[in-house]
Amino acid sequence: MNATTIRTPVHKRTPLHFLVDGLQVWVTYLDANENGPYGVRIMWLEHKYSSSPLRHITDDGGYSFHTFESYLMPEGVDIRTGELETDPEKLNRLQRIWVEYQNKLGEEVFSV
Repeated sequence: MNATTIRTPVHKRTPLHFLVDGLQVWVTYLDANENGPYGVRIMWLEHKYSSSPLRHITDDGGYSFHTFESYLMPEGVDIRTGELETDPEKLNRLQRIWVEYQNKLGEEVFSV
């Protein structure tokens, strides 16, 4: 994913709210309304004193994660993907979130 604004109408599929490492996470598949799967959105609290979640998206099955911002527009929601996440601590947490989400959905998980 390149840092870009994507104006693709999407809807949530299988949204879940749960804890990983004792911290809240919100994960959902995003599907393009007319073109099938788009990616997986992960919002998560970095520590117990966080007031707003970090936001990441993956479109390759949890092998890489990009930051993102979303904006409510009259036509829908615009998503702007950002930098590829490279922080080892954040990547470890994101991968644990990914595995837990897949487990909760009952899907087979391969090591990342």
